[in-house]
Amino acid sequence: MLRIGDFSKLTGVPAKTIRYYEEEGLLVPAQVDTMTGYRQYSQRNIEELLKILYLKSLGFKLAEIRDFDDTAIIKKSKELKQKMRQIRKSLNELSNLYKDEKGELIMKNFINDEKLVGKWQLFGTTVDKADAENGKVKSDRYFAINNLIFLPNGEKYWVVTFWTKGYIFFKDKPMKYEFVDDKLIIEFKYDNEVEFYAVYKNIDHKAYKKDEVMFKDDISMPFKDDKNLIGVWHVCGFVQDIKDFKGEMKKDFNFYKDVAIMENGKLLFTLANGDVLKDKIRWTKGYIIFELSKVAQKYTIKEIGGNKYLFMEHKSGDYSFGGMKPMYYVFKKVGN
Repeated sequence: MLRIGDFSKLTGVPAKTIRYYEEEGLLVPAQVDTMTGYRQYSQRNIEELLKILYLKSLGFKLAEIRDFDDTAIIKKSKELKQKMRQIRKSLNELSNLYKDEKGELIMKNFINDEKLVGKWQLFGTTVDKADAENGKVKSDRYFAINNLIFLPNGEKYWVVTFWTKGYIFFKDKPMKYEFVDDKLIIEFKYDNEVEFYAVYKNIDHKAYKKDEVMFKDDISMPFKDDKNLIGVWHVCGFVQDIKDFKGEMKKDFNFYKDVAIMENGKLLFTLANGDVLKDKIRWTKGYIIFELSKVAQKYTIKEIGGNKYLFMEHKSGDYSFGGMKPMYYVFKKVGN
């Protein structure tokens, strides 16, 4: 048995709060001395108090805890779901705010522009606006966004997180656009300075759906074993092509950390942020398959300098939506 002072120290709950819970009918001491009024608390009281604290952390009021039952759980679940909907709505509204060139906060309201909807192909880039308007541009094979599709109603896809008449939001950063003759000219500005103008020519004005513009690999390949693949591999590089690998890179990688590859097509990735990917991914000889994004990433194993290295294609949105050639993550085999 514990006196109230010891009970308070053990649970971290002030004695005043414990007495208040007793007054509210939530906690009944195991024993109360009728002569002195001293309270004695048992192990069961500790469990009861921890339950009170846990339910309070979930948002239950004391009256709800006192009458706690299955109905209270259902009611609280509905209440929390409503709060979640409100929070999502508020977050969505916050994402609709951005600052213009003058630093003024304005709403990201959608205004339709039928002329923008559809598929566009890069014609070239230039640092001079007059040249952009006159079509005097250079082919830029280093510019990543070679093809763009603008979905109806400003819908998000790939690097285009939103668009509205006059602005295209690339990864939530607004870039001005205008039409000159049949050309689409996008002003790419960073840190309030125009870096270049990208000029696009129209392919069509079809109102695409997101699922239509996503490139999907054939992921139906059956399982084939590959004993050389099984084991733990630690990320050590990221290269444009396998032939570009000149040795392990001394840097932190912002996506993968390790991959553990197991028997029968099972595997899990540990990400740089500590998260783990294991659901809806599998391997078969020659490929690591991500079922949700519908990509089959080819892999190659090479022995270099006495160490084994796994070269795995990285098929991000640049591949699925932009049609770009995938680069390679490089993993080094841990142990034998």
